[in-house]
Amino acid sequence: MFLIPFEPKPQSRPKAGKYGVYEVPEMARWRKRVTDFVKQNYAGRYFDGAIKTEVTFYMKAPKAMAEQPKPRSRQKKRDEYVRFISEKIPYDKKIDLDNLEKSIYDSITNSGIVWKDDCLIVEHRTRKVYSPNPRIEIKIEELE
Repeated sequence: MFLIPFEPKPQSRPKAGKYGVYEVPEMARWRKRVTDFVKQNYAGRYFDGAIKTEVTFYMKAPKAMAEQPKPRSRQKKRDEYVRFISEKIPYDKKIDLDNLEKSIYDSITNSGIVWKDDCLIVEHRTRKVYSPNPRIEIKIEELE
């Protein structure tokens, strides 16, 4: 399991400008940070054949969910907070899972030390959940 301690960001759409197509600067900075982190911290093996990935995107929660319940809060609020703290609430909001995958897979590919290309991923399981600690966890296995 490899942990990337950055808040997940979805891959943005390319923008067309006066001088051609470009990537939003914020997205380019995020991807560079992730790529640099992988280069400095990944100590696993290099993959050059078919692989399977398991990725969990731990997403930032809205303030109302992340706020600790008051002593007089309803049981429903207390139960939700316990589920939030234990990272069991699915993130079912606007950010598409495939855009999150694209941003992280491309960032890892750019590092050049984990796999030759993300086209090697032939099987994957991906999920997104709310968390008090936004991050990305990825497990990579070679397929026989």
